[in-house]
Amino acid sequence: MALRVSAVVACLALILALHPARPQAAENAPAHVAIAYQPGLGYAPLLIIKQNKWIEKGFPGTTVEWRELSNGATIRDGIISNTLQVGVVGTAPWLVGWARGVPWKLLACASNMDMWLNVMDPNIKSLKDLKPGDQIALPAPDSIQAFALRKGAQELLGNPHALDTNMVAMPHPLGLQALLSHQAVGHLTSPPFEFEEIDRGAHTIFNTHDVMGDTCFTAVTMPTAFASQYPDFTAKLLGYVQQADKMIKSSPAEAAKYIAEAETKPELAAQYKAWLAHPGIAYTVTPSGFLKYATFMKQIGSIDKAPADIKELELPALQPLGGS
Repeated sequence: MALRVSAVVACLALILALHPARPQAAENAPAHVAIAYQPGLGYAPLLIIKQNKWIEKGFPGTTVEWRELSNGATIRDGIISNTLQVGVVGTAPWLVGWARGVPWKLLACASNMDMWLNVMDPNIKSLKDLKPGDQIALPAPDSIQAFALRKGAQELLGNPHALDTNMVAMPHPLGLQALLSHQAVGHLTSPPFEFEEIDRGAHTIFNTHDVMGDTCFTAVTMPTAFASQYPDFTAKLLGYVQQADKMIKSSPAEAAKYIAEAETKPELAAQYKAWLAHPGIAYTVTPSGFLKYATFMKQIGSIDKAPADIKELELPALQPLGGS
């Protein structure tokens, strides 16, 4: 009998050695987290985190799923349906969700970007030269690009909605191709797509910094309930974004390598390094421009409320850093 027990124990030990148990999620971390972002340099800190597997290393029991989606509205829908736990979203679609009661808050600004409206036609030199049938490609009608363009239309054309019928929703890569193939007259996009367009012969007739100033382009967000349930994970993720920002500043060649790999363009690492140094790009976790965008969006009737203080929008981990 003792011999049989020993044999069984030995067999079980062999099974466990061949099939080790999967790491269990820590009590302060989720078992699974789905993170969504979009193409482009506005998501660079998250791409660095992804390529380095910092989350997986910090929380070995957590399965991380990365999803590249086409626009902020899609990411917002994923947060609402709980198929996403973390999203990187443009300032304007984030505010639309917040005003409509989406239970999310800001964890960090992911990027500050100057966005350009580029055209190929040399006769078009300003928004005033655009005609009713001229299509302007941009990510979505409620994207940050769309609201910046409405602000420009208000200042230059006297009507914030003067160019609404010109807007055509396209993901950034398709918008670039539409512009270069003359299927769209203009493309209001973000780095690096706007840089590529200039290199291919386009010129800029409008940029967002002229009308909205220095603003957060993309922000890391998560549901408040998720953040409350996993405060350690939330704080660590903010730290990873700060760590990625530091890498971009102190080791741009290394950062560019990871970003190029994540964008499946490793051969363009040197080009990404040059883009990261562009004066219209900055990386900081401190939000800016949210109050300005919210005030304008409420003024034109796109949202029905605006925050009085940035802390209304921030998770507790971010609040000590302030913002606007």
